[in-house]
Amino acid sequence: MKKIAYLASAVLAALGFSSAANADIAASGFAGVTAISGSAATTTIYTGGGVSFAMSTTTAGGMTVSLDAGVSQDTNDDNGIDGRSVTGLDNVSFASGDFSLSVGNAIYLSGSETGGVGGVAGAAVDDGGYTQTGMTTGAPTEGMGFSASTAVGGASVTVSYLLDYTNTNGTGGVSGDRNAAATSGANTGTGLAVSMPVGAMTLGLGYASTVGATAETHTGGTISMALGSGTLSAGYASTDQAADSTATSVAYKGSLDADTTYALGYATGETTGVGSSTRMEARIARSLGGGVSVFADIQNLNGAGTSGTNMAFGTSISFTE
Repeated sequence: MKKIAYLASAVLAALGFSSAANADIAASGFAGVTAISGSAATTTIYTGGGVSFAMSTTTAGGMTVSLDAGVSQDTNDDNGIDGRSVTGLDNVSFASGDFSLSVGNAIYLSGSETGGVGGVAGAAVDDGGYTQTGMTTGAPTEGMGFSASTAVGGASVTVSYLLDYTNTNGTGGVSGDRNAAATSGANTGTGLAVSMPVGAMTLGLGYASTVGATAETHTGGTISMALGSGTLSAGYASTDQAADSTATSVAYKGSLDADTTYALGYATGETTGVGSSTRMEARIARSLGGGVSVFADIQNLNGAGTSGTNMAFGTSISFTE
């Protein structure tokens, strides 16, 4: 048990709570150093890290209640305070058997990203300077609401509803948004995601719809299967909004040995009134042991936007007790 769990138990005991009320609190941390280059005639070095806490307890009936929290500095943000955030303390989760329910203001709308599999590189490579505008099949929609997951036969089903997708904590500093939303709100969203085995393959289907400030409908599907020493995936996504967009993508992820992994991805798509574009990505990472790994990412963009090649390489470190 973590040292912090012992401290929590001692505090609870001193306050007169029985041992049955003691919760498990686990602490972990991460750090990273990344170098990014692209359109600018220079290379930018980023550093960052954070610490996170996972807290859980179990009722007498066997239901698990959990919450997480953390403090972090984004490893690819060069804007000081804007890259720092207090994360977690947003969603309270309840789980019993195959059923789980999360309520809070960091709920992702299920199905809002289904269909995109070609983005295999890390997020840092996107900051190289070359950008893409001809393929925008939607980012994950997040807001205040709830999400429920369960197993139906051999399928995994997640249903979510957002009371207000404009009411989130944001990613840096204190955004000023509240951790509450009224059921009469106008900016709502509904989502459904299903994953099921089909023979030797796994099929994923997703649907998400938002109304209010942003009216958007996203549909997508993926299929994946084991191939050789890795996994081959393909996906299709369509987003209907002010500028409709579609994208088709494929990816292959595998390993060279027990410590070295690689991934290759390709995506092509089109946005109405903007144009079409393609994206190719590759990533290789190697574990050095002790939670330390090194990686290299490359991303080539062509078409609408600014065509070119972004690169990122660095190290990531995870700390656990």
